[in-house]
Amino acid sequence: INEKKALIDINLQLDDGDFVTVIGGNGAGKSTLMNMIAGVYPIDCGHIKLDDKDISLYPEYKRAGLIGRVFQDPMMGTAADMQIDENLAMAKRRGQKRTLKWGIKKEEKKLYYDLLKTLNLGLEERMTSKVGLLSGGQRQRVAFARALAPNPSVLLLDEPFAAIDAKVRTELRTWLRSMVTRLGITSIFVTHDQDEAVEVADEIIITNHGKIEQMGSPIEIYKSPATPFVVEFIGKASEVNDYSKLKGFDEIQ
Repeated sequence: INEKKALIDINLQLDDGDFVTVIGGNGAGKSTLMNMIAGVYPIDCGHIKLDDKDISLYPEYKRAGLIGRVFQDPMMGTAADMQIDENLAMAKRRGQKRTLKWGIKKEEKKLYYDLLKTLNLGLEERMTSKVGLLSGGQRQRVAFARALAPNPSVLLLDEPFAAIDAKVRTELRTWLRSMVTRLGITSIFVTHDQDEAVEVADEIIITNHGKIEQMGSPIEIYKSPATPFVVEFIGKASEVNDYSKLKGFDEIQ
């Protein structure tokens, strides 16, 4: 059987409050990396540590309170037939011991109201609205709130704006940058959009065929690309076919 390695020699360490973007083409391993951190996929070797605690063998449900996640499709992160506050309550209780009792206490409602107000999503007055009746942009806002309801240590953002129209996407980018900075939550943002990557995060990780090609600030990567792949991937390249006619350049492959 021919085995394919989805991720190869990934060595990544993030400090508290870091906000990084993982960018690469289709099949680069971006979503696989997110799924392994979230516990959806098992890892064959190595370790995943959170706050110096090895969570490599934790199943997905046990990581739910530690790791928040927002998906590309808003409906993957929300329950359409439930109200906004019920969605937040369900997210808050993920990973906790199940109970036959269901209901939202008055103090819980205030907690969720305060969360929505803090996130500045414009949804705090619509807590009893069914999520399925909201617009796509509003649903994704609820998905963000759900991911943050358990107060996780890490936030995973898997192309969260891909299914939203351009105007709303631009607004949410600005909001996300502001929100992550204000909350100080360690975040990993996956995208294939270069503009989005540069605008949102402090550092960019460029992946290719399961490997990290380069990691650094947008300016560092643009001015000093480490590999030919990064040269072609970031920005618009100008190609000179017969550069031997130009003077003052060293010969390279």
